[in-house]
Amino acid sequence: MKTIAIVAKPHGDRVRPLLEEMISFLTERGVTILKEKRTAEVLGEKVYNTDNEIREKSDLVVVLGGDGTLISAVRILGMKETPILGVNLGRLGFLTETRASDALATLKSVLDGDYRLERRMKLHSHLLEEDEKVLEIDVLNDLVINKSDVARIIEMSLYINKVLVNEYRADGLIVATPTGSTAYSLAAGGPIVHPSLETMVITPICPQGLSNRPIVISDDSEVEIRIKTGNEKVSITFDGQIYRQLDTEKTITVKKASTCTQLIVPKDKNYYALIREKLGWGGVQC
Repeated sequence: MKTIAIVAKPHGDRVRPLLEEMISFLTERGVTILKEKRTAEVLGEKVYNTDNEIREKSDLVVVLGGDGTLISAVRILGMKETPILGVNLGRLGFLTETRASDALATLKSVLDGDYRLERRMKLHSHLLEEDEKVLEIDVLNDLVINKSDVARIIEMSLYINKVLVNEYRADGLIVATPTGSTAYSLAAGGPIVHPSLETMVITPICPQGLSNRPIVISDDSEVEIRIKTGNEKVSITFDGQIYRQLDTEKTITVKKASTCTQLIVPKDKNYYALIREKLGWGGVQC
């Protein structure tokens, strides 16, 4: 790994010392360093590398921040499957698993070729208006259809492989990857799905019918959601970062993306220990 990009989000006084220490370490190893715009801002520098440079030139992307920062790095990489090392400076950190205190030691191991990769499934989504694509995007976590008016509910039809599954009247609907199963879907009552699996989780948000429960489907399924907005204001959010207001009736199609995200994780990772820690099971607090 000769060229490493760093994507850092400002987190008070915690980021800059670690960032400077990391840059010094990489420079001594003869590594070319690419700095995303926010990374340069943390260092007080005006020169930075563009998203395209990071996407095309980097052999590794190091993220200093939380899960949201890592997801922004995934968006920068686009179709590229460049490995990502996430250093947790946020709170929960389901994706940024490496502790700040272990960052340099982990980075050294990676440069020495001693690391473990996890492939994470992504979803590919089309937003259609009158059968024409108006937006096409990949997500690592989820896409969320949600009401914008407080007192309204949304009417939606869910089809899987062209077969009608359900007509929803609800506050919204979430389509999540296994990685995203511990995000908004979990808060809405969805199941925890091991991230090594390749499935889709469909979770209604506060459905009017109490029998409408979350479902898990295979990764070769094609999901179609037809939204009947009427006079209600409806929005759709992709990975919590890309937002669109839907002011007319639209159709959203979702299927497994053709590329994945590759995360560098601790070699001794125990997913169930991570869940216990992050969710506070058995009295364990994160």
